[in-house]
Amino acid sequence: MAGERRADELVAEGLRIVAGARTLVEDATLRVGAGEIVALVGSSGSGKTVTARALLGMVPFAPGRVAGRVTLTVDGHTSTPETEADFRPLRGRAIGLLWQDARAALDPLRTIGTQVLDAARLAGPVPSRDALLLAPDGPLARAGFADPARVARLHPHELSGGMAQRAAIAVALARNSRFLVADEPTTGLDPSVQRGILAQLSHLAAAGMGLLFITHDLRLLPGFATRVVVMDHGRTVEEAATTAGLAGAGRALVEATRKVAGGVL
Repeated sequence: MAGERRADELVAEGLRIVAGARTLVEDATLRVGAGEIVALVGSSGSGKTVTARALLGMVPFAPGRVAGRVTLTVDGHTSTPETEADFRPLRGRAIGLLWQDARAALDPLRTIGTQVLDAARLAGPVPSRDALLLAPDGPLARAGFADPARVARLHPHELSGGMAQRAAIAVALARNSRFLVADEPTTGLDPSVQRGILAQLSHLAAAGMGLLFITHDLRLLPGFATRVVVMDHGRTVEEAATTAGLAGAGRALVEATRKVAGGVL
Protein backbone atom coordinates (compact mmCIF):
# COMPACT_ATOMS: atom_id res chain seq x y z
CA MET A 1 0.00 0.00 0.00
CA ALA A 2 1.34 3.42 -0.94
CA GLY A 3 2.68 5.34 2.02
CA GLU A 4 2.81 2.26 4.27
CA ARG A 5 5.61 2.55 6.79
CA ARG A 6 8.25 -0.19 6.71
CA ALA A 7 9.14 -1.95 9.91
CA ASP A 8 12.60 -1.40 11.36
CA GLU A 9 15.05 -4.01 10.10
CA LEU A 10 18.71 -4.68 9.39
CA VAL A 11 19.34 -6.78 6.29
CA ALA A 12 22.46 -8.13 4.62
CA GLU A 13 22.10 -9.60 1.15
CA GLY A 14 24.74 -11.43 -0.84
CA LEU A 15 27.71 -10.16 1.16
CA ARG A 16 31.08 -11.09 -0.31
CA ILE A 17 34.30 -10.17 1.48
CA VAL A 18 37.75 -10.76 -0.01
CA ALA A 19 41.17 -10.28 1.59
CA GLY A 20 43.96 -10.59 -0.93
CA ALA A 21 43.53 -13.88 -2.76
CA ARG A 22 41.29 -15.33 -0.04
CA THR A 23 37.49 -15.12 0.02
CA LEU A 24 36.39 -14.75 3.65
CA VAL A 25 32.64 -14.47 3.08
CA GLU A 26 30.59 -15.53 0.08
CA ASP A 27 26.88 -14.82 -0.43
CA ALA A 28 26.06 -14.20 3.25
CA THR A 29 22.45 -13.21 3.83
CA LEU A 30 20.62 -12.46 7.08
CA ARG A 31 17.86 -10.28 8.52
CA VAL A 32 17.27 -8.83 11.98
CA GLY A 33 13.94 -7.22 12.79
CA ALA A 34 13.06 -4.87 15.62
CA GLY A 35 12.68 -6.82 18.86
CA GLU A 36 14.39 -9.92 17.49
CA ILE A 37 17.45 -11.71 18.80
CA VAL A 38 19.09 -13.42 15.84
CA ALA A 39 21.99 -15.69 16.75
CA LEU A 40 24.77 -15.98 14.19
CA VAL A 41 26.67 -19.18 14.95
CA GLY A 42 29.50 -21.12 13.39
CA SER A 43 32.90 -22.56 14.08
CA SER A 44 35.99 -20.37 14.45
CA GLY A 45 36.96 -18.89 11.09
CA SER A 46 33.50 -19.30 9.58
CA GLY A 47 33.19 -15.56 8.88
CA LYS A 48 30.92 -14.42 11.72
CA THR A 49 32.95 -11.47 12.99
CA VAL A 50 33.99 -10.09 9.60
CA THR A 51 30.33 -10.24 8.53
CA ALA A 52 29.36 -8.28 11.64
CA ARG A 53 32.01 -5.65 10.88
CA ALA A 54 30.68 -5.30 7.34
CA LEU A 55 27.23 -4.50 8.72
CA LEU A 56 28.72 -1.43 10.38
CA GLY A 57 30.89 -0.47 7.41
CA MET A 58 34.04 -1.41 9.30
CA VAL A 59 35.14 -3.45 6.29
CA PRO A 60 35.08 -0.81 3.53
CA PHE A 61 32.84 -1.57 0.57
CA ALA A 62 35.20 -1.42 -2.37
CA PRO A 63 35.43 -3.09 -5.78
CA GLY A 64 37.10 -6.46 -5.40
CA ARG A 65 37.04 -6.31 -1.59
CA VAL A 66 33.45 -6.10 -0.33
CA ALA A 67 30.32 -6.57 -2.39
CA GLY A 68 26.66 -7.13 -1.65
CA ARG A 69 24.14 -4.90 0.06
CA VAL A 70 23.37 -3.77 3.60
CA THR A 71 19.93 -2.22 4.13
CA LEU A 72 18.91 -0.48 7.34
CA THR A 73 15.38 0.73 8.00
CA VAL A 74 14.75 2.93 11.04
CA ASP A 75 11.54 4.88 11.69
CA GLY A 76 10.35 4.10 8.19
CA HIS A 77 13.46 5.53 6.54
CA THR A 78 15.58 3.07 4.57
CA SER A 79 19.32 3.49 3.97
CA THR A 80 21.56 1.38 1.75
CA PRO A 81 25.04 2.53 2.81
CA GLU A 82 28.05 1.75 0.64
CA THR A 83 30.74 4.27 1.58
CA GLU A 84 32.30 5.46 4.84
CA ALA A 85 30.34 8.68 4.46
CA ASP A 86 27.13 6.63 4.23
CA PHE A 87 27.90 4.47 7.27
CA ARG A 88 29.25 7.20 9.56
CA PRO A 89 25.90 8.75 10.55
CA LEU A 90 24.38 5.29 11.07
CA ARG A 91 27.06 3.90 13.39
CA GLY A 92 26.03 4.28 16.98
CA ARG A 93 22.89 6.26 16.18
CA ALA A 94 21.14 3.41 14.34
CA ILE A 95 23.37 0.39 14.87
CA GLY A 96 25.84 -0.20 17.68
CA LEU A 97 28.55 -2.75 18.38
CA LEU A 98 29.17 -4.67 21.58
CA TRP A 99 32.72 -6.04 21.57
CA GLN A 100 33.86 -9.30 23.11
CA ASP A 101 36.37 -7.42 25.29
CA ALA A 102 34.20 -4.59 26.55
CA ARG A 103 36.87 -3.11 28.83
CA ALA A 104 39.20 -2.64 25.86
CA ALA A 105 36.42 -0.80 24.03
CA LEU A 106 36.06 1.72 26.87
CA ASP A 107 38.36 4.72 27.36
CA PRO A 108 40.60 3.86 30.36
CA LEU A 109 41.19 7.51 31.23
CA ARG A 110 37.57 8.62 31.61
CA THR A 111 34.80 7.65 33.97
CA ILE A 112 31.89 5.55 32.77
CA GLY A 113 29.53 8.45 33.36
CA THR A 114 31.57 10.73 31.13
CA GLN A 115 31.65 8.16 28.35
CA VAL A 116 27.90 7.58 28.53
CA LEU A 117 27.29 11.33 28.58
CA ASP A 118 29.53 11.91 25.56
CA ALA A 119 27.72 9.15 23.65
CA ALA A 120 24.36 10.71 24.49
CA ARG A 121 25.50 14.12 23.26
CA LEU A 122 26.31 12.58 19.89
CA ALA A 123 22.65 11.53 19.66
CA GLY A 124 21.26 14.96 20.53
CA PRO A 125 20.78 17.53 23.32
CA VAL A 126 21.11 16.22 26.88
CA PRO A 127 19.07 18.03 29.56
CA SER A 128 21.63 17.52 32.35
CA ARG A 129 24.26 15.05 33.51
CA ASP A 130 22.21 13.80 36.45
CA ALA A 131 19.00 13.58 34.44
CA LEU A 132 20.73 11.22 32.02
CA LEU A 133 22.97 9.19 34.31
CA LEU A 134 20.79 8.83 37.40
CA ALA A 135 17.34 8.50 35.86
CA PRO A 136 15.56 5.17 36.47
CA ASP A 137 15.07 4.91 32.72
CA GLY A 138 18.55 6.20 31.84
CA PRO A 139 21.22 4.19 29.97
CA LEU A 140 22.99 2.93 33.09
CA ALA A 141 19.80 1.73 34.73
CA ARG A 142 18.57 0.15 31.50
CA ALA A 143 21.92 -1.65 31.19
CA GLY A 144 21.17 -3.33 34.52
CA PHE A 145 23.08 -1.23 37.06
CA ALA A 146 21.25 -1.00 40.40
CA ASP A 147 23.39 1.97 41.50
CA PRO A 148 24.01 4.18 38.45
CA ALA A 149 25.46 7.00 40.56
CA ARG A 150 28.28 4.80 41.86
CA VAL A 151 29.04 3.23 38.48
CA ALA A 152 29.11 6.64 36.79
CA ARG A 153 32.08 7.61 38.99
CA LEU A 154 34.13 4.52 38.16
CA HIS A 155 36.85 4.04 35.55
CA PRO A 156 36.95 0.90 33.35
CA HIS A 157 39.77 -0.72 35.35
CA GLU A 158 37.50 -0.62 38.43
CA LEU A 159 34.83 -2.75 36.76
CA SER A 160 34.47 -6.51 36.67
CA GLY A 161 34.11 -8.19 33.29
CA GLY A 162 30.32 -8.29 33.59
CA MET A 163 30.13 -4.66 34.71
CA ALA A 164 32.34 -3.59 31.80
CA GLN A 165 30.00 -5.34 29.38
CA ARG A 166 27.00 -3.60 30.95
CA ALA A 167 28.84 -0.27 30.71
CA ALA A 168 29.40 -0.89 26.99
CA ILE A 169 25.68 -1.64 26.65
CA ALA A 170 24.91 1.65 28.42
CA VAL A 171 27.07 3.55 25.92
CA ALA A 172 25.13 1.95 23.05
CA LEU A 173 21.83 2.82 24.73
CA ALA A 174 22.96 6.41 25.19
CA ARG A 175 23.33 6.68 21.41
CA ASN A 176 19.75 5.38 21.04
CA SER A 177 20.93 2.54 18.83
CA ARG A 178 18.00 0.64 17.34
CA PHE A 179 20.13 -2.39 16.47
CA LEU A 180 23.02 -3.90 18.35
CA VAL A 181 25.64 -6.31 17.03
CA ALA A 182 26.97 -8.29 20.00
CA ASP A 183 30.17 -10.15 19.08
CA GLU A 184 30.74 -12.95 21.62
CA PRO A 185 29.75 -10.60 24.49
CA THR A 186 29.70 -13.32 27.18
CA THR A 187 32.98 -15.08 26.35
CA GLY A 188 35.22 -15.41 29.39
CA LEU A 189 32.50 -14.44 31.88
CA ASP A 190 31.36 -16.64 34.74
CA PRO A 191 28.11 -18.56 34.04
CA SER A 192 26.12 -16.46 36.52
CA VAL A 193 27.41 -13.25 34.93
CA GLN A 194 26.64 -14.64 31.46
CA ARG A 195 23.04 -15.25 32.50
CA GLY A 196 22.76 -11.69 33.75
CA ILE A 197 24.06 -10.24 30.48
CA LEU A 198 21.73 -12.45 28.43
CA ALA A 199 18.78 -11.42 30.60
CA GLN A 200 19.62 -7.75 30.07
CA LEU A 201 19.91 -8.21 26.31
CA SER A 202 16.53 -9.99 26.35
CA HIS A 203 15.01 -6.99 28.14
CA LEU A 204 16.39 -4.67 25.47
CA ALA A 205 14.93 -6.84 22.69
CA ALA A 206 11.58 -6.91 24.49
CA ALA A 207 11.69 -3.09 24.43
CA GLY A 208 12.15 -3.14 20.63
CA MET A 209 15.89 -3.29 19.98
CA GLY A 210 17.02 -5.67 17.24
CA LEU A 211 19.99 -7.79 18.27
CA LEU A 212 22.48 -9.80 16.21
CA PHE A 213 24.14 -12.10 18.75
CA ILE A 214 27.33 -13.77 17.54
CA THR A 215 28.49 -16.82 19.44
CA HIS A 216 30.13 -20.21 19.11
CA ASP A 217 28.41 -21.48 22.28
CA LEU A 218 25.03 -22.92 21.36
CA ARG A 219 24.27 -23.58 25.03
CA LEU A 220 23.39 -19.89 25.39
CA LEU A 221 20.63 -19.92 22.80
CA PRO A 222 17.65 -21.98 24.07
CA GLY A 223 15.08 -19.58 25.47
CA PHE A 224 17.12 -16.61 24.32
CA ALA A 225 17.40 -16.42 20.52
CA THR A 226 14.44 -15.74 18.24
CA ARG A 227 16.18 -17.39 15.30
CA VAL A 228 19.49 -19.11 14.62
CA VAL A 229 21.56 -18.52 11.45
CA VAL A 230 24.50 -20.82 10.74
CA MET A 231 27.67 -19.75 8.94
CA ASP A 232 30.00 -22.35 7.48
CA HIS A 233 33.11 -21.58 5.41
CA GLY A 234 31.99 -17.98 4.91
CA ARG A 235 28.42 -18.77 3.85
CA THR A 236 25.10 -18.54 5.66
CA VAL A 237 23.99 -22.12 5.08
CA GLU A 238 20.83 -22.53 7.16
CA GLU A 239 18.36 -20.88 9.49
CA ALA A 240 16.00 -22.28 12.11
CA ALA A 241 13.79 -21.07 14.94
CA THR A 242 15.78 -23.10 17.48
CA THR A 243 18.94 -25.18 17.64
CA ALA A 244 16.75 -28.29 17.59
CA GLY A 245 15.70 -27.42 14.05
CA LEU A 246 19.22 -27.26 12.65
CA ALA A 247 20.55 -29.80 10.16
CA GLY A 248 23.80 -30.27 8.25
CA ALA A 249 26.50 -27.87 9.47
CA GLY A 250 24.17 -26.67 12.22
CA ARG A 251 23.56 -30.20 13.47
CA ALA A 252 27.32 -30.79 13.56
CA LEU A 253 27.68 -27.72 15.79
CA VAL A 254 24.92 -29.01 18.06
CA GLU A 255 26.59 -32.42 18.41
CA ALA A 256 30.01 -30.85 19.05
CA THR A 257 28.48 -28.65 21.75
CA ARG A 258 26.82 -31.66 23.36
CA LYS A 259 30.15 -33.44 23.56
CA VAL A 260 31.81 -30.46 25.19
CA ALA A 261 28.88 -29.98 27.57
CA GLY A 262 28.69 -33.62 28.64
CA GLY A 263 25.66 -34.43 26.53
CA VAL A 264 23.62 -31.41 27.64
CA LEU A 265 22.43 -28.59 25.37
